[in-house]
Amino acid sequence: MALEITGNIELGNGLSVSSCYSRTNFQLRENGVQVLIFLDTWNSQTDYENGKYPFADNVFPLESLYDYDRTTDGSDLLDFSNQVIKSQLETQGYSVVITEL
Repeated sequence: MALEITGNIELGNGLSVSSCYSRTNFQLRENGVQVLIFLDTWNSQTDYENGKYPFADNVFPLESLYDYDRTTDGSDLLDFSNQVIKSQLETQGYSVVITEL
């Protein structure tokens, strides 16, 4: 799974792009009720597939620790992580599509 994000995306170096490709990295905390989520972002899916490094800085200001309840949120942590980040990005005005890989 990946996120295709469109909008006015400002990079830390002052440049802007209109779209990018991101993938979530997550870790269930030891307490089992929180998930730590980070977002790696590339210019495109092609850059990701060609082994290029993601952008060096955090492109989007996002929370990193999220409450998690397996009973209500489900057991698929990848889906949970993508849905949480998608929701946060959409509240910031971005258009986000979760893609299947």
